[in-house]
Amino acid sequence: MPQLDRIIIFPQIFWLFIVFIVFYCFLTHFFLPRFLKVLKARKSIVEFNELELNLFTKKSAEVEIEFKKNLLEDLIYVKKIFVNNPVFAVFNFKKLEAKAVDESISVAIKNSMLFCNFQILNLIPIYCKSINIYKDC
Repeated sequence: MPQLDRIIIFPQIFWLFIVFIVFYCFLTHFFLPRFLKVLKARKSIVEFNELELNLFTKKSAEVEIEFKKNLLEDLIYVKKIFVNNPVFAVFNFKKLEAKAVDESISVAIKNSMLFCNFQILNLIPIYCKSINIYKDC
């Protein structure tokens, strides 16, 4: 076998080292800087996105605090309206006929569910006499 001949094994090893050294130098000189640029760009993009995320979370937290403050102020204002206005004041609960009011509300809800439910109304077939075909007229 000529590959294992002892006379030519040393030149083969020499050229193997030369080829790998040239290949290594070629990779480190041309491709490694490009890879490093891409990695550096990706790192900077990630850092920029993290900064934007932190800014967005800070702004959203400030908006949420402002919203809660405004909501609390508005609720206090509504409470003042209910407390100070005599129309909303109910001091005598014994004269209130809550049971009758509850019954009338439940009857109204029952009737609205039975007669105004669009799913039930859509199930009722309507026939047009003038055309003699099934249609929703």
